[in-house]
Amino acid sequence: MKRRKIDLDDPITLQVLWNRLVFIADQADAVLGRTAFSPIVRENHDYVTVLMDAAGRSIAQCTWAIPVFISSLPMAAQDYFLKAYPPETLQPGDVLATNDPTIGTGHLPDIVMITPIFRNGRIVAYAGSIAHMPDIGGRPLSPDAADVFEEGIRFPILKLYKAGQPNKDVLDIIAASVRLPTEVLGDIDSMVAANEVMGRELCRFLDEYGLDDVEGLARAIHTRSEAHMRSAIRALPKGAFGAEVRLDGFDADVLLRASVHVREDSIHVDYAGTSPEVAFGINVRKHYRVAHSIYAIKCLLDPKTPNNEGCSAPITDEAPYGSILNPSLTSAGNSRNLIGHVIPSLVFKALETVLPQGVQGDSGGAPIWAINCLGQRADGTNFGAIQNFHGGQGGRSGLDGLDTLSFPSNCRVTPVEMYELAAPVLTECKELIPDSGGAGTYRGGLGQRSAIRSLSDRPMNVYLANERVRHPCFGVVGGKDGRKGAVLKNGKPVFPKGKVVLQPGDTLTVETPGGGGWGDPAARAPALIAADLRSGLVTPQAARDAYEGDAP
Repeated sequence: MKRRKIDLDDPITLQVLWNRLVFIADQADAVLGRTAFSPIVRENHDYVTVLMDAAGRSIAQCTWAIPVFISSLPMAAQDYFLKAYPPETLQPGDVLATNDPTIGTGHLPDIVMITPIFRNGRIVAYAGSIAHMPDIGGRPLSPDAADVFEEGIRFPILKLYKAGQPNKDVLDIIAASVRLPTEVLGDIDSMVAANEVMGRELCRFLDEYGLDDVEGLARAIHTRSEAHMRSAIRALPKGAFGAEVRLDGFDADVLLRASVHVREDSIHVDYAGTSPEVAFGINVRKHYRVAHSIYAIKCLLDPKTPNNEGCSAPITDEAPYGSILNPSLTSAGNSRNLIGHVIPSLVFKALETVLPQGVQGDSGGAPIWAINCLGQRADGTNFGAIQNFHGGQGGRSGLDGLDTLSFPSNCRVTPVEMYELAAPVLTECKELIPDSGGAGTYRGGLGQRSAIRSLSDRPMNVYLANERVRHPCFGVVGGKDGRKGAVLKNGKPVFPKGKVVLQPGDTLTVETPGGGGWGDPAARAPALIAADLRSGLVTPQAARDAYEGDAP
């Protein structure tokens, strides 16, 4: 094949090649989503595909991505995978995987998978994917475990495939340890296939352009992305900017505290003063914390550059060892999102005086609300399905927050019909909650009310992972708090975390929080107030209280 002369200094050429790499990750995304077995992967899109260079640094990711996954994956590759299995120990057809929370995303259900991509006898890149399994054994997904050993099976970095052949011993152990072996093994196969597609398509790409590897292209992408982020940081006022937020926690409130240090061309986030770790599954491990710190800064300063390793290079963070944001190695963390998803809102609050036009109010989708229905059918087969619910997005400069948005997780929601196929429940109600968004120049998005009734002929266990029932989502730049959330069984409030038993015919209702407002409510345009009243999503009394100076 005739070798092309590729000018990576030409912005048009670079953009074309960069777009091709993103498309390769998107092709793998499509394969994983279309072939996955479980609703949490297939419908919720709780997975990611990432293309990395030979050093494990991210080059491109799928367009629809989970923020925490896209940063956790290259950190896992560089800090752990490549050290456990250097290039000389690998051969074509090998597939590496682990679900260790410290290595991956902070909880056991997420499997991290990395496949070396060989060309001309050497590794030129790695294909990576992370997907949330529907079950991982142990206690079902919920925050009530005391340590990581209760939360499910944990396997170290190992060769899931060896030279193209599945490691049957390992797969048999996984199948024997989970409640839904068909779905779990099916999802694992989908991850293997997605990584294989990335490898195949990258080699075709290199052939087409006559490239031996991606080193030069990766260097160009990383260099430009890092320079763009550092330039955005230089434009900020220098100094330390702090904030704190109080959350429900499990048995006691949790305090998150951050100090954002803006330096000449870098940013460091210090979480000193944050609450200590707890004996429940809401602790946040390092990779999960770092990923959300990076995501918050990227949203504020450089939202348009396709994400890659260069974007994160100027951003660092730290948290005291033993805190809920840097817990001990055996601490529980399967519901770490209940705390970790609030990190972007905390960083936004810290920087609201620096970038008031860039921040948004605290979001009711931070964290995702989840219910996990588990039980046994009359024929003796197990069922299990996780459903996510989202609260209102925080208000933004120039726009109201979106209703029921998954932020910062970016997950979809399993359609009602698909969830009713996976678990014996009937969704009797799914509606927006009027007046739930916090008032502001731009109000917070609305939360939702959803009610499911058990159709099982025997008691069904439902595991809850919900937050913001005692402490609402806060507003920024003078915006007001959103409405608190609630969980009810047969109309009566229940504890929002851990197991609830539904008898046949019982109803469970979740009411997700509304987002916090942005800006002084007195400055809201009359036309927007009128539109609220016409929609019926803001009642006349709430409008008078919020926008005519009456006490709330």
